[in-house]
Amino acid sequence: MKKSFKIFGVAAVLLFLAGCFSTKPRSLLDKSFTGEPLSPYSGPKAKITVNDFELKTSGIDARSGLALKEYFISILSGTKRFIIVAPQEADLIISVGVVEFIPESSGGKSGLAGGGSSASSFMGGLLGEALNKANMQLSLRIIDRDTSNVISSRDIQCQAVENPGKKIKTPHDKAFKAGLSEYAGKPMGKVIYDCLIESGRYIAQNVELNYYNTPR
Repeated sequence: MKKSFKIFGVAAVLLFLAGCFSTKPRSLLDKSFTGEPLSPYSGPKAKITVNDFELKTSGIDARSGLALKEYFISILSGTKRFIIVAPQEADLIISVGVVEFIPESSGGKSGLAGGGSSASSFMGGLLGEALNKANMQLSLRIIDRDTSNVISSRDIQCQAVENPGKKIKTPHDKAFKAGLSEYAGKPMGKVIYDCLIESGRYIAQNVELNYYNTPR
């Protein structure tokens, strides 16, 4: 009976860990995201400004916050839907808060066969070498500059786990390489890319049509 209970407990832990190893962007408020790219666009553009990222966690410094902003502006410009202007010229203000920024944390183990010794804990020996896991959570708001009304808001959280033997792709964007190169090839690089790409997609899909009044 005790042996059966132990096997059941181990199986439950393994299922829990497997469920934590998602590398896809996960929205906290909208579960319908499918990862589909934006359709090509060549029409009128909306005039927006992007505020400095509000750093709500001690895990990120001002320099990295500025680099994230510059990379995000590059992504928004790449949608072909926006003109980035000074705050006094914008119709919309994009506000972004960094709620969580964890480049590395203990994220699990690499396999059933590795790492254990007679002195190791039972689960440590069973699950093997620890893996790096990165997390990031952003809080987005689209604000009408004239009225200060929030047009739309959303929280986005992304996670990536190191996969032994599989190289993590690095974004080719110049803005990423200029300010965020320290995260290239690491789980945090993928998290930054996933979070900001999904943030750009969300903004492009939720700016109302009446704001698209500037010739291309």
